[in-house]
Amino acid sequence: MARIPVVSRTITTTDASVMCVNISTGETETKTFTVPRTYKDNDKLLKVVKQLAETDELKPVHIVNVEVHETLYGMTEAEFIEHAKVLPPRTAPTPAPTKKSKK
Repeated sequence: MARIPVVSRTITTTDASVMCVNISTGETETKTFTVPRTYKDNDKLLKVVKQLAETDELKPVHIVNVEVHETLYGMTEAEFIEHAKVLPPRTAPTPAPTKKSKK
């Protein structure tokens, strides 16, 4: 049987357990959110989680726990072509002008 070409990527994600406050009831609950990449400190991570999860009633307020995972993802080339967004061609960076020395 012929080998099927596969497109694969290892992606790092962060699972953050976050203390959230329900504004209408005043109760707290811990919810887990998965976000791409890693974060240097909890303040930056909380900012990302707030963008994802904050509503009029639910307010993320504190990072309780953080776990980082690396997962290998893959799909056949046919699936990749079917689902991928076509990007503009890459261009080579233009070289910086060089200064000529005076003699």
